[in-house]
Amino acid sequence: MASWLSDQGVPSGYKVQSLNVEGLTPLSSEVFLDSTPKLENDRIVLGKAANISHDLVFDVAFYDSVFFADLKKTDSVEAYLALHVLKPFYLSETFPSDSLPMKEDVTLTVSWKLERGPSKSFVDSVGDIAASTWLSSLNKWTPDSSADTTISVAVSAKDTLLKVGIPSGLVAAMKGLSHACHLQLRLSAPEASRTYRFYGLESAFYPALWVQFPKTKSYNEYIPFRTAHIISNKETCSDCLVLHGGVYDSLVVEYESAPIMKALSDYYGDEFPYMEGDDVRQTVILAQMTFSRDDSQGSNELGLPIQVVVGSYTDSAGKSIRQMEAYKLNKSLIASKGHPNMVFYEGDSLTLQVTYGLRDFINRARDGRTFKMMMRLGYPVLQDKDSSYTDRKVAGDTSYVFFSHFDHARYDFSSSMKQPSTLKLWLADKRGDK
Repeated sequence: MASWLSDQGVPSGYKVQSLNVEGLTPLSSEVFLDSTPKLENDRIVLGKAANISHDLVFDVAFYDSVFFADLKKTDSVEAYLALHVLKPFYLSETFPSDSLPMKEDVTLTVSWKLERGPSKSFVDSVGDIAASTWLSSLNKWTPDSSADTTISVAVSAKDTLLKVGIPSGLVAAMKGLSHACHLQLRLSAPEASRTYRFYGLESAFYPALWVQFPKTKSYNEYIPFRTAHIISNKETCSDCLVLHGGVYDSLVVEYESAPIMKALSDYYGDEFPYMEGDDVRQTVILAQMTFSRDDSQGSNELGLPIQVVVGSYTDSAGKSIRQMEAYKLNKSLIASKGHPNMVFYEGDSLTLQVTYGLRDFINRARDGRTFKMMMRLGYPVLQDKDSSYTDRKVAGDTSYVFFSHFDHARYDFSSSMKQPSTLKLWLADKRGDK
């Protein structure tokens, strides 16, 4: 500890003491779900899991006058969107083996917008549209038309390609074009029993629009400019504090300063924080919040524990910013009981480190500010008692601590936030005997 204090610029004369502040209840707690469309280029998701529906939108534009001429004069066309299932996920040792082969008839809603263009410059102009502008336009999706279709999804070691048939109405509309087109194609499967994961545009198995002419045995392939992922929250409880894995949501919890400041003042015997000018007499070495935990209201697909990621709101030049917390390892505890910051795990408590936040908070809280922290569901944990907390090389092989794919899980923190929590502080201080 002395060397660590020295690295932090804390004088070696500081004494380190610990203090428990019990019975803390949130001043407020609120879940934020970011449902704005996002670009997805590495891997893409379609379907429904953990009360979140996942849609895909493909942005395709091409100039091909020969293709449109051939399309007009033929009566037999096979058109489909080709999606390749994400093998590293489904065929990993981590994915439940008794789930394969996965088979399901899925009802898809395929909707589209189609614009005609006169030349190649039209296609170039579509590519010049900023990604942020295109994503923003998807918030007001008003398609030209849509159609429901039922497809059979099969995932196994052999079945790796999903063909989503292009509705006849869209093919008919494309026959009316002559030179260039801009197609926005949306896939929705809100009643699917699970999500399905596919390779994205940045892989060798990218999604593509295929049009085949059986009589001539010729085909055309068109690759989208980009792919958007759109989520919809299907939770029915508006007041529940539910976090979901694999999406951009967070739980923000806020505590008033008075109970924490009073506990510190009672402990030190004078007003806290104690300062003379810029001479701050204490610093937080480590801080952690412990909550009661009940996994029974949660669900996860992979059956693995999931880390809870933490951030604190700290002061920066008079403005509050969110700073992600670093995780300081307690190797002996981890080796015997596992990481304390996981849900879907043994035990009935969740302990999260909030050192950065409390270090900033206790020396500013005399103005009455609150302490705020943020939680998210992180990656599934493969080695719950590995204290490296990061993938590493072992004799030429990689030992994986985390699974590199999010679990589409859900976790309800409602009961946890209703129960009192405990803040434990380790402080370096230079006041007399303490």
